[in-house]
Order: sequence, then structure tokens, then C-alpha cells
Amino acid sequence: MVDLRSVANRIKNKMKKLLLLTAVVAMVFQGCETDFDVNAPWKDVAVVYGVLDQSDSTHFIKINKAFLGEVDVYTLAQIRDSSEYDPADIDVTIEERDEIGTVINVWPVKYLTDSKKVGGTFYAPDQTLYYFDNILDPSMDYKLVINNNKSGKVVSAITPLVSDFSFQPASYWQNTSQVKVGFYKDNNYQVFSRAKWLTAENGRRYQLTLRFHYREVRLGVPNPDTLDLHIDWQFGSITSVKLSGGQEIGVDIKGEDFYQFVANNIEPASVNNVERYIGTLDFIVDVGGEDLHTYIEVNEPSTGIVQERPEYSNITDANGNYEIGIFSCRHTVSKIGASLSTSGNPYNSKTELCSGQYTYLLGFVNPGTCN
Repeated sequence: MVDLRSVANRIKNKMKKLLLLTAVVAMVFQGCETDFDVNAPWKDVAVVYGVLDQSDSTHFIKINKAFLGEVDVYTLAQIRDSSEYDPADIDVTIEERDEIGTVINVWPVKYLTDSKKVGGTFYAPDQTLYYFDNILDPSMDYKLVINNNKSGKVVSAITPLVSDFSFQPASYWQNTSQVKVGFYKDNNYQVFSRAKWLTAENGRRYQLTLRFHYREVRLGVPNPDTLDLHIDWQFGSITSVKLSGGQEIGVDIKGEDFYQFVANNIEPASVNNVERYIGTLDFIVDVGGEDLHTYIEVNEPSTGIVQERPEYSNITDANGNYEIGIFSCRHTVSKIGASLSTSGNPYNSKTELCSGQYTYLLGFVNPGTCN
């Protein structure tokens, strides 16, 4: 299962790299190998990754280049200039465009040196990140333009933004602190069927994360700290049938699966001699745009006999030739602070967490003191 938020965040924040035989490119997904002709003359190939979200105050873009050399590729990978442009050699801008393509604004993209890159195959700890901090309008399209001053090559890509969307029914989710999630009642596991939302304009791939918060206190220790912890339960992605929005989709969450998930992701209380207290539940939906969805699909592990998969990129030069990477959009909508239900006699969703067949060893105390 592909974790959409992890994929998008890795594009935006860490920009994981992938070695492609004789060319080194800045990749962020686990992708398929690409064959290169080792006897071919060197040419400039831009490697670009960026995912825009109007909720962000700063928008990062990773701009690298593939390279080919006469020495061992692993040696070249340790040379920063091999995979990075000199920022003085490229001009990077963002064009804000309306629905008919008229340029409304042009913003310069700045750069900084990040010195926290983890070492490995590629040069570390420094890397160049490009960014801009303008406010984005979901009704506009955004075009990235990279002008190489040395070669004259121009590389670009354009993306819309994912519009806002809402959980449904709106009246039920209006005050999340009053939402009571029933996973167990009267000796039976229940299905929570209200994790639903309306799709967003320009949103194609959706993923729900259920975040369970809890507190933990170490026993037998003077003045122990109370730790606020959480675990994330990520569900499979859902694809909308249209990009115009307004389609109701969601997940039916099985109560028994919830308790099994908690049991599999929290150690028994005896391991560290702790006592735990039940916290709240957050419902987080991440959505990716059409190009991001296609890129993820193409790079998902192959389950068939044919292992070769087509390449996908929406980064092109002025002649329409494809470069490497993706420039797309994402957005996140959250409902924070729901509670496990106490409806049920004598057992309910909280008592099942404290003493149920899957979680009784986890040290969650009597529901009356868990709130």
C-alpha cells in the first residue's frame, strides 16, 4: 500500500534519491530502473520534484540534474556538483495563471542550503533546496519555469491546486469534539460508517489516516513524565471517478480491526511498566492531484509477470521532450478530537480497549479515569 502523505512529504521535504544505472537523479519514490546508453553523449537532464499545497506557507521544490561521467558512478555521486546545478546558472520562477492561461503574477523562486541531509550514496550533508513563500489561490494554475542560463534550455511544468473539501454529513462533523466513534457495543464489534467526505476539484487520489492519541505514564518512577503519544492507521487509497469534485467517498472502519491494529502497534504495558490513558481520534484525509496519482501508480511495485513499467513525468523542455520528475498538488483536511463512544451496557468502545481480547495487555486503565 502506498502511503500518499509519506510520498508527498518525501517529495516536499527530504527528496529521497535513486541511482539509475549510469545516471544519478534526485528521486523520492521507489521507482523502476531506467536503462541508459552508456555510450551516448552527455546531455542536460533536469530532475524536478515539487508538490504544492495552498495550506503551506512555504513551498519547496527540489531541482537536480542527471549526470554521466567517465569514472565510477558511486564516486561521482559523492561530488555535489555532479547532481546539482549551480544556483547562479538557473533562473527559477513560478507563474500564477487564471483558468484561460493568462499570467496574473510571476514570482522568483529562491534557494537555500540545507545542511541536514542524511549521508549515503549521495553527497551530504549539504543540498540545495528551492522555495517560494507566496500565498496560493486554489482557483489558479501554477507553472514552474526553469531557465538554464548556460545552455539556454527551458524546462517547465504546470499544475492546478486541489480545492478544499468537507466531511459528510456536515452537521455530524461540525463539532468534532462531540463525535463519538462506536467500535464496540453490547458485546459486539461495530462498524463506524461515517468516515465519509466529498471529493475535491482537481483531487484524484485520497487516503484516510485514523490517528489514535493516548497518554503513557511510567510506573515505579519518582515524578514520572506523562508522554503524549499516537499511532496512525492508514487505509488504502481511493480514486475519485471525476476531477470536478462533489462525489461522496469514504471508508467503513471495522471495530475489530481497530482493536487488532492497536494491539499490533503498542507494546504490552509490562514491557516498560507503564499505565496508559485513552485519548482522542483524528480523521485525516490526504488527497493528491491527477499527475501525482499517475506518478504513484506508475511507480507502484509490479505484481504481474511483466516487470518493466512506463516512465511518467510532466516536466518538459521547450520542445516537448520529457525530463525526470513530477510537479503536482496535494491537500489535507482533518477532523480532530473525536472520542471513543461510551454507549453500551455493560461494555462499550472504551471498556473494550481496556479489557478486550486484543488489547487487555496494553495497560489502558478503567474508562472512568481515561478522559
